[in-house]
Amino acid sequence: MRGALGWNWFGWALLLMMLVATLVVCLVLLWRHKRESARLSDEINQFLNGEIQMPRFSVNDNAFAQFENAVVEIETRLRQSEENEREEGRRTAQLVADVSHQLKTPLAGLKLYAEMDESPHQTQSLQMIEHMEKLVHSLLRLEKLHADAYEFDFAMHKLSQIARDAAAEVQPLFPGVTVEIEGNAAMRCDAYWMGEALMNLIKNACEYTIAGGVVCVAISETEGLTICEVSDKGGGVSPEELSRIFARFSRGSKSSGVGLGLAIVRAVAEKHHGTAIAQNANGGLCITLTLPRLHHLLRES
Repeated sequence: MRGALGWNWFGWALLLMMLVATLVVCLVLLWRHKRESARLSDEINQFLNGEIQMPRFSVNDNAFAQFENAVVEIETRLRQSEENEREEGRRTAQLVADVSHQLKTPLAGLKLYAEMDESPHQTQSLQMIEHMEKLVHSLLRLEKLHADAYEFDFAMHKLSQIARDAAAEVQPLFPGVTVEIEGNAAMRCDAYWMGEALMNLIKNACEYTIAGGVVCVAISETEGLTICEVSDKGGGVSPEELSRIFARFSRGSKSSGVGLGLAIVRAVAEKHHGTAIAQNANGGLCITLTLPRLHHLLRES
């Protein structure tokens, strides 16, 4: 009887030890998987933030390694796709640059002959040539933006000061329109290109504003966003025009530009990892720049 009880006790002890050992192994494996998952997550974040070029492949022979290598394969294809897109952008920018260069000489010649020719249509001819020159220049800048041909200089700036400088450039063209700037926010941005974007937005709003009217630039911020709204009271635009307002060569009925200003605005917003949206509101058009405050992505040059 005692022997049976002894063996019974020994069997239960052995079973308990096996259960404890199994539990320990499971906990170790769980800890390892958790550690490997955390490492993989960190590497993915570093890859997305541009801190590393590519996570490393795993040489382990287990299910997690297969998952890890599948993630790396996706990231490799993403990196290749981005590089192909940049290369296509560079080719497009180079093509536009070549065409622009080839157009400058004949345009300069046409302008010279038009200035020398005192014909009844001299003024119209010079205006058309000037329009073509602006078109070529703006198109070249837009394509260079898309191709990352410009080096952005990111630093902390007060957005209200950039807006005031932009308004000072535009207002002499619209002496009957008042530009009001409300709010402020300090953000990391390229002051020159952000100024270009705000200048285009203010000019576009002024074109739709009657003499004596007001264009409002409202700046605000949240914990993670800087928001800039440029609005007018010009009656807004049609749904068809609104749907393509940021497209190349899209010109409003009252616009005197070449149809690339708002396309440049959207490109500048995207270079700051933000967005540009347009909507009819409060009796006019409101264009909103929403710019995330991603300090870890916007490094100083």
